[in-house]
Amino acid sequence: MKKILFLTFALLSGLISFGQTIIDFETLGEGYTASATEGIGSTDVFDRTNPNVGGNSSYLWAVEDISLNNPSITLDQIDITGATSFTFDIDMIAHHYNDWDNTDELLVTYSIDGGPSQNLMWVQSITDPANGFNEPAALDTNFDGDGECAFVLPALSTGTGANGCVVSSNQFETFSISAISLTSNSTLDIVLQFNGFTS
Repeated sequence: MKKILFLTFALLSGLISFGQTIIDFETLGEGYTASATEGIGSTDVFDRTNPNVGGNSSYLWAVEDISLNNPSITLDQIDITGATSFTFDIDMIAHHYNDWDNTDELLVTYSIDGGPSQNLMWVQSITDPANGFNEPAALDTNFDGDGECAFVLPALSTGTGANGCVVSSNQFETFSISAISLTSNSTLDIVLQFNGFTS
């Protein structure tokens, strides 16, 4: 089964009492850099596209059946001078409710002032002990490699996974990480690492 993940970013929604940085893909390369791109449209692709799906009629980033080796998107050197914290928001939707294998993952990390990378948000399949493939995707809030049914991603085609997790929404949903404190910092880098998505 094809795996696809569509992303739009209301990214860094609200540097607290400071402003916000939004990456919406309307302008190619504006505020982000992809390690590589391939494909067009919404199949066999790692690139921005405009398929008008899930309640989103503007450009988004699509990831589906890629041949690239674990590509990434980097948002680097975001100016956070004077900010006291930041919040990360991302809008996501999968193509089918049962698309993800246990090797498919989106790992979002951040680095402040060029320091070490820290976990920000992970998206993993919700592991079915019987097989490990073709399951819903969800946030992995404890970073243990398994998505959690309580934080399932919506999908264009809805249903119930073999693990019992129900995907009922077919519209983009915003997933947020609450405020992360900053102390006299100047730059923020965020990396979205896509592993798998090849079969």
